[in-house]
Amino acid sequence: MKVDDMVRSMTGFASDFRSTNRYDITMEIKSVNSRYFEFKLKSPQPVDAFENDIKNVVFEKLRRGKIDFFLRVVEKDAENYQVVVNLELGRKYRTALASLAREVGVTADMNLRDFVSLPHMLEVERKAEDEELSRTLLAMTESVVDKVLEMMYVEGKRTQDDIEASLAAIRTALAAIEKIYPEALEKYKKNLTERISELVGQEASSPLASNRILMEVELVASRTAINEEIVRLGSHIQQFEAILSGKAKGDSKKLDFIGQEMNRETNTIASKSSDYGIVENTIVIKGEIEKIREQLRNLE
Repeated sequence: MKVDDMVRSMTGFASDFRSTNRYDITMEIKSVNSRYFEFKLKSPQPVDAFENDIKNVVFEKLRRGKIDFFLRVVEKDAENYQVVVNLELGRKYRTALASLAREVGVTADMNLRDFVSLPHMLEVERKAEDEELSRTLLAMTESVVDKVLEMMYVEGKRTQDDIEASLAAIRTALAAIEKIYPEALEKYKKNLTERISELVGQEASSPLASNRILMEVELVASRTAINEEIVRLGSHIQQFEAILSGKAKGDSKKLDFIGQEMNRETNTIASKSSDYGIVENTIVIKGEIEKIREQLRNLE
């Protein structure tokens, strides 16, 4: 099976760390199931310049899921920074402080430390973004996404195995229903004929009445027939298996819809049947369908 056809979970975690001459970079990604693509970048440092590029790399491979992305960059040198001294503001501070000293009658004893602690005297500015850092971050993002994909495919395979086991159980229960149904139908017709005959009394022995009773029994019995539901349920199972194995196109949303249809056919079979064996097997089928639909919530 090609990778594109493999079932993939939306749950996964991966991390990466790289150290260069200028940077130590830590990156983590965590994904859980969601109907949409929800991306949140968390970082101790401002990384706005890189956020969109990182998000695009992640979205290219992870189309759905609630994704938390953690990034920490430790810079080992100050090459990307410059310190700006606001000399004009310093002169104004000096004039203001000297004026204040004269007005309140104190000595204007000012040193460099006093000026440095004043607001906006020194500003640290970052130069243009580093191309080396940008390339490293994007390469790491590709790597960490590939790692989380590996985990997702492994988890997806486990989920697929569980779903296939449930489908096998459903097939077994459906086969049991198919085997029970003809005998159950004849038993139902016999009981219905006996009840009608008891109500009609002696008139039931006449050929005309007997034929009429048989017609009414067949009419009532046809309303409880489940042949079509059995065929449709079998067809839904086959379609589900084809998508799950990659032989037919589809995703978890389509599989969930098919699961709904399987549940509807099973409910109809149960509502039309009075045989305990049939009803018991529909309970098994409904339980397995519910397990399947729960597992589908975590598949892409």
